Amino acid sequence: MPIQDTEIKLEAFTDTIIARAIKEAKEITLELRSKQDELIKKAEEGIAAEAERYEKAAIAEIKAAEERRISAQRNKNKHTLLEYREACAIETYKMVCGKINEFTASEDYLPHLKKLLKKAIDALGYGFSAEVYLRQEDMHFADELLSSISGVSLAFYEGDFSIGGLRVVCHTKGKRIDMSFDTALNDMIGHFSELTGLNMGD
Repeated sequence: MPIQDTEIKLEAFTDTIIARAIKEAKEITLELRSKQDELIKKAEEGIAAEAERYEKAAIAEIKAAEERRISAQRNKNKHTLLEYREACAIETYKMVCGKINEFTASEDYLPHLKKLLKKAIDALGYGFSAEVYLRQEDMHFADELLSSISGVSLAFYEGDFSIGGLRVVCHTKGKRIDMSFDTALNDMIGHFSELTGLNMGD
């Protein structure tokens, strides 16, 4: 066999080997690239899933913290308003007591007691005996009050109230008419919050 032909065949064989190697290398490269892409994809999916879990956890934590903050602030505001309402009620009570004290110290107080007594007697009727209770400071009005009413027998006693007004008790009729300022003021205590304009719902 000529030397030249051998070289040609050898070159052809070498080219075939190289071509096959290149092909295999490309296939391996493609396979590696595919695996790499798959690994990258899985890694990215894992990262995305972890990020989503973290985001959801963070959002839930932030939401819970914000809800706790809002709840705490709401309770604080409610407590502050309750304290303010109570302070307003106390201040209103003191103011009303002050006005009543001014009134009971004025010349208009005795005529007012006479009107209260007449109103009570009119409600009970005449021709009976009754007990009239005054506060200690008003017992000196007893004679004038007695002289202002006719047709009924009245006895005056010191009552257990201190702000003013009077109470009339008729044992015969089993009736008691309370026109004391103490009772009237106590009846108003439950409404002081509404009077101050702070009507809070639960």
